[in-house]
Amino acid sequence: MKNIANCLVKDFRYEIRIAGTGGQGIILAGIVLAEAAILEGFYVAQSQIYGPETRGGNAISEVVLSDTEIDYPKPLKLDLFVALTREACVRNLPDMKAEGLVIVDSDQVSKVLWERVASLPLSQIAQKAGGERALNMAALGAVVSLCPRLSSKSLVKVMKKRLPSSKVAVNLLAFEEALKCADRIKESLKPVATEPAFEI
Repeated sequence: MKNIANCLVKDFRYEIRIAGTGGQGIILAGIVLAEAAILEGFYVAQSQIYGPETRGGNAISEVVLSDTEIDYPKPLKLDLFVALTREACVRNLPDMKAEGLVIVDSDQVSKVLWERVASLPLSQIAQKAGGERALNMAALGAVVSLCPRLSSKSLVKVMKKRLPSSKVAVNLLAFEEALKCADRIKESLKPVATEPAFEI
């Protein structure tokens, strides 16, 4: 048993899911997020689920971040969930932690039966940036604003590497606008009442 005087804060583990339909770039968003987290020094597990349809089918991307080696690579209970369609929102809410945060595209999801919700016009942001296909990077802009211990610098670096050069400017604009939009509502989100967890 560890000496109580030398007890340590438990290891950081943070679970993220992005869900929507095929054609929204869900899988790429998860890959970009995972690679950015690696640049931040995290241990990372990334996985995806998608239907056989090229477009319109169910698509999910999951990323688990940890300060230590990840013994189980799939999410147990989500800390952060991004829903880009109403169906995805309804289907995945049962997997949330009680204090978890849900980000929704307000252009697609009008009502969410959850306590902590960031409702952002992600589709509008992507379209105004110059392309609806930038929706996935707009979603990552919201994530980096509202997720602890991730920086926009790492996300931007991976985006520039992963995206076609002709698409970088549009996607960066969508990313930055969504980040700013999320920053503006961050203070209004109901804070989570947590206490430090300790190992003994």
